[in-house]
Amino acid sequence: MNIDIIKNECNKQGINRIIKYNEPLKSHTSLRIGGPADFFCCPDNIEDLKKVVSISQEHNIPFWVIGNGTNLLILDSGVRGLVINLNKGFKKIEFSDKIVKVGAGVSLAYLSKIALNKELSGLEFACNIPGTLGGAIINNAGFRENCMADVVQNVTFLIGENKIEKASKSNLNFNYRECNLKGKSVIILEATLLLKKGNREEIELKIKENIKIRETKQPLHKLNAGSIFKNPPGYYAGELVEKVGTKGLSRGKAEISLKHANFIINNGDASSGDVLYLIEEIEKRVKKNFGIKLEREIEILGEP
Repeated sequence: MNIDIIKNECNKQGINRIIKYNEPLKSHTSLRIGGPADFFCCPDNIEDLKKVVSISQEHNIPFWVIGNGTNLLILDSGVRGLVINLNKGFKKIEFSDKIVKVGAGVSLAYLSKIALNKELSGLEFACNIPGTLGGAIINNAGFRENCMADVVQNVTFLIGENKIEKASKSNLNFNYRECNLKGKSVIILEATLLLKKGNREEIELKIKENIKIRETKQPLHKLNAGSIFKNPPGYYAGELVEKVGTKGLSRGKAEISLKHANFIINNGDASSGDVLYLIEEIEKRVKKNFGIKLEREIEILGEP
């Protein structure tokens, strides 16, 4: 990959302003861990996004999309290719009665507050989820009994051929922490959500309850990437991790949280290797003691 050729191509397309080279990714993730990306892009609009995707395809450069960098571990060696961040130019929010069109870069926590101001119910569960809409849909993010599948009506996304497509909820096959867009070469642009008319005081009370539960049970004020593992059928991952004696286990500056065993926190300058060691140690012990193969909820990105 010739970076000078890519720079020249970006200059021709008029998108140099949105491209960074050798960009450290630790500042773009909630864990504050990770090496540099060869190319990092924050497009202002769909046309700029199409241009950068076209360049990546023409030069066989793989690309990945991140939002707020939650549920994500970037390896210390970094990412060979292009990382696209939609936080900048994809923050549209448009209300029409109970229907809201939301850009992929909108923070779920912020969206929950806006819905409260409109006296609309349905997003109370999202009040303390740190991710953005795009990733939340891909992973069907949720809290307790509610999730994105409850409110999503349709999703608009860019496919590999730089074509824009739309899929309805019935075609997304939402499941526990995933939908059928996960793992595909698509970039979510926006979604239409259907909320319900509600009472402001009741909505606000539910939000406060959810925040209190999270603050009590999760290490929200420590650097973390959210839940490391999905809950296996019939079990809670955190309980399994605790039962095999790994709660509080540390490696370097990474530690399995004493507050919630399904969280790994960065106590300073933890490396991706520190975190991976703890993840693999948990997996080995749970498999040995319970015969259960834990499925990772955290995404791992970078050069091995």
